[in-house]
Amino acid sequence: MAAFPARASRSHVVLYAALINAVIIIFLSLYPFSGWSYSGRPLFEFLFYPLPYYSRPFDNAANLLIYIPYGFSLALLLLPRWFSLLVAMLVAAVTSIGAEFMQEFLPTRIASNLDVLCNLAGALIGATLAISPWVRKRWHHLRQWRRRHFVADSAADYALLATGLWFLTQLNPALPLFGVVAYPQGLPQPYLSPLENPRLFLFLLEAGGAASNMVAVCLFVTCFIVAKAERGQAIFLILLSAWLLKLLAAGVLLKPIAFFQWVNPHLVTGWAAGFLLCWLLSRCNRTVQTLCAMVALAIAQMAAVLWPLGGMQADFMSLFRWPYGHLHNMSALVDFLSDLWPVTALLCLMLGLWQQLAPQRYRG
Repeated sequence: MAAFPARASRSHVVLYAALINAVIIIFLSLYPFSGWSYSGRPLFEFLFYPLPYYSRPFDNAANLLIYIPYGFSLALLLLPRWFSLLVAMLVAAVTSIGAEFMQEFLPTRIASNLDVLCNLAGALIGATLAISPWVRKRWHHLRQWRRRHFVADSAADYALLATGLWFLTQLNPALPLFGVVAYPQGLPQPYLSPLENPRLFLFLLEAGGAASNMVAVCLFVTCFIVAKAERGQAIFLILLSAWLLKLLAAGVLLKPIAFFQWVNPHLVTGWAAGFLLCWLLSRCNRTVQTLCAMVALAIAQMAAVLWPLGGMQADFMSLFRWPYGHLHNMSALVDFLSDLWPVTALLCLMLGLWQQLAPQRYRG
């Protein structure tokens, strides 16, 4: 089997993981990026507020948890071990204090020194895990697993990272599994359907969008898997993991009466068709899978653009357990990541196709 990509390539993947975490942190800290104004209060005054100046258990937990993967990825960038922990904490501190400082100019946000402490605690947990002997041993085993099952091209590393990004887009149960549309709230009037039967057009559009989205996601992974026999297992694991994640998100966020609001017959039809296509196309060679994944990705985005129905968040807000503010921020983040995912996936597929055409430059 071809040699594993050089350490520099793996470092780039970790760097991109850290950058994605930083983007998510800044997005959640500054959303909705409007209403900027200066209150006139001394800058950085929030750092010296008496503790706890502003405390909400949910916010404190979120501020801690979101920095754990950030600290983990930062600590993996550098050696020796303890030096990497110190650098990770320094970068996390600059990120946290910078985000809280910017919140001073947003009337809807509250800059808090307790948030900074929670952020640093999360970063410390993540960085400590990254340098611990047990995790480093597990990380070595993970690299060995990657070497055995995936192609040696660096595009496979980026694809695995992008796959994790796609799973994050499934955290909102208001978005259907493998769907690219919002809940239908009624046809806009007047509406001219490309087909004589508007309901048939909507059925084909929604089911086709779900099928193409499933094909795009599954082939995006399988085109980087070496053994044909393992591609079917990968498809099964992707579908099962996505289903369980969607069930978990629905269980946490939705009220019991709305547990299966994200399931409808159109999507079930699309899932069945998509599964059959994934199973057949995964038997093809890597180049064919890559091209089919690109086509499916384009069709899925086209279905989202052509979908004529609107989703009014206020209409189904009563179905959720969480307060509106937290839901609004989470929904905005998922929408942002959903827009970022197709671009990231397309770039990975293009890089993988290029490396297939010029393998001598990337294989040892």
